[in-house]
Amino acid sequence: MTSLQLDLMFGDMLNFILPILKNPLTRMIGSKVIGGIQHKLAKDKIIREKEIAAATSLDIAKVGVQMEQVRQQEHSWKDEWLVVFFTLLMACHFLPFTQDAMDRGWTILQKADPMFWYIILTIVGASFGVTTMNKLKKK
Repeated sequence: MTSLQLDLMFGDMLNFILPILKNPLTRMIGSKVIGGIQHKLAKDKIIREKEIAAATSLDIAKVGVQMEQVRQQEHSWKDEWLVVFFTLLMACHFLPFTQDAMDRGWTILQKADPMFWYIILTIVGASFGVTTMNKLKKK
């Protein structure tokens, strides 16, 4: 195509489009569409700001709770009692006067419901898992 043909083609398109753009109905529809888009963008911006504010306040609250948990566990004897208990439990297996009782205890525990073991694992895991990691981080 030559430049003259392109000029004529674009001229024809402009002659077709300009009357449509000058039409009041087209202007009203265009302003409504543009207004709707602007409203949607403003609404999305407000929602995004509220989500960020909520996430920030949630994170601050969560960190505050975690710090308080660490502070409360600093002076807790829970871990030490568990260590003493399990150490004594293991030691009793090797003392001749407690071996019969330990054997009977294990026989009884074989009949224990699985939920009992889940509870024991939860107690030990929660205690040693969280507080041991916190203590190791301090060193």
